[in-house]
Amino acid sequence: MTYITQKLSQFITLALIMVSTLLLTSCETPKPPTLVSTPIGASIPIQVANIDFFNDHDPQAVEPYTDHLYYPTLADMLMTWGTNTLIPSDANGNLLMTIAKADLRELDIASNDDLKALFTNEQRKLVIADLEAVFSFTHPDENRTASIVVKSSYQNTIADYTTPAESERIRYFVMTEAIARFDEEFRRQITDVSAPQNWPVAP
Repeated sequence: MTYITQKLSQFITLALIMVSTLLLTSCETPKPPTLVSTPIGASIPIQVANIDFFNDHDPQAVEPYTDHLYYPTLADMLMTWGTNTLIPSDANGNLLMTIAKADLRELDIASNDDLKALFTNEQRKLVIADLEAVFSFTHPDENRTASIVVKSSYQNTIADYTTPAESERIRYFVMTEAIARFDEEFRRQITDVSAPQNWPVAP
């Protein structure tokens, strides 16, 4: 009887240890997601003498739009991308970059049935950045003109367990990734436009 009692006691103790371990593991806060930024390419020499930038984006300033709450705004970040990336390299010609859209939205997944079907119930918010800009190139040589419309979008979720600081890091990451994808799309389109006559990209 004593042997059976000892074995039963050992079994109960082992079971309690396993249950305790599982409970502790389940209560641990999951690690925040690893965010890997997409690098921006090198500057691009453009065969124009002047590059002008115009922000035509009209912030909504109402939920779920949140870009007006951040400084620099998403539009500011896109303007900075333009001034750092597009370099004039000719004595004549002009490029006008017009920002048409620079929206940052934050949607509540828990109260949106359509979003709940796409994401797990651990995800609380969906952050979306949308960009659009028009590039108009002109040059007096042979009356050359060209125009492209570049769009990009990026989104990520914020989980229930995410701290306020980590949530802000995710929001900023969404903004910078939208810029990086805009950079990729611009380079793709400008290469296609310049292919026939090597313009407006400088050789």
